[in-house]
Amino acid sequence: MPSDDVPALTRKQLLVLAVLSSEARELSNNELTTLTGSSLTGSDNVRLETELGLVETDRSHRPFSHKLTPKGWEVARKLPTEPQEDPKPVDRIYADDIPSLTPNQILALIVLMSEARELNNNELKELGGFSLTGADNTKLEKKLGLVETDRTHRPYSHQLTEQGWGLVRRLHTMKPPTEAKSATRTLLTLLGNISRSLEQLQSTHGVKLSHGEFFRPQPLPAESGAAEVGDAEVGDVEVGDVEGGDAESRVRKAYASLVGRPGDWVGLADLRDQLPGLARAEVDAALMALLDQDGVRIIPVANTKALSARDRAAAIDIGGEASHALAIGQP
Repeated sequence: MPSDDVPALTRKQLLVLAVLSSEARELSNNELTTLTGSSLTGSDNVRLETELGLVETDRSHRPFSHKLTPKGWEVARKLPTEPQEDPKPVDRIYADDIPSLTPNQILALIVLMSEARELNNNELKELGGFSLTGADNTKLEKKLGLVETDRTHRPYSHQLTEQGWGLVRRLHTMKPPTEAKSATRTLLTLLGNISRSLEQLQSTHGVKLSHGEFFRPQPLPAESGAAEVGDAEVGDVEVGDVEGGDAESRVRKAYASLVGRPGDWVGLADLRDQLPGLARAEVDAALMALLDQDGVRIIPVANTKALSARDRAAAIDIGGEASHALAIGQP
């Protein structure tokens, strides 16, 4: 060790501190496994967190995540800059039940997933630089059943089947084909990050999103549009009915008065405008209670630049993140 004030640590513990320092952010056990070959658990976690106070572990979600404490940063700065021995290569564990795919077939699945709609060969060529024909089409459609191809018109069009959606959710766990270039490998890495983000949305915010819902374009709160007071019934609920009932019922009625059909998105600013008789705290409490019910989603708007001051003021804090839009589907 370079200094007497640096505690005795195993090579694995040193590697964890070095990675947390170099990344300069909180890392989940999945990310640590990718970067170091193992996660921070058991006696290693106890040593770094409880005994030495070098790491702070967040156990409010899975996988657990870790970051350096101020003391940890001090120790990390004193670690050797060169490894004391040659690092062992990281052996990643890949799923063995994903069929062998060529880079072109992987890219076709990724484009169809990211667009979350039927695409014809012209659109595929524009978006990905290729069309889905020949052996690639035959394998994805006929042999594996991952894609459905419509040949009733030209250019042919393609969309993911249910089996295809099931596979793309796990595509990041496949071993990249030997001929895959950096672009394909980078996309598989990105898919892994998206999968972890969706898991964290569910565990920390209660937002249940499929990959299809995640990629399908959603309207901004301002596009939802509030129904005018003089309008006739919308969704079988009149605007005037919003005044009756408990807070949760009134939020549901207000939502129904603003949408054309269940599941449409409504900005919380528009929703609050329909509930003048309720205090903000009452509306917030009702929204949090509804979030535990089937079919209810409250999400942040990804494009924060599109938010108005009104949208920001109406947001609700969920898990430390401002959320701006509500959707209530069929339970």
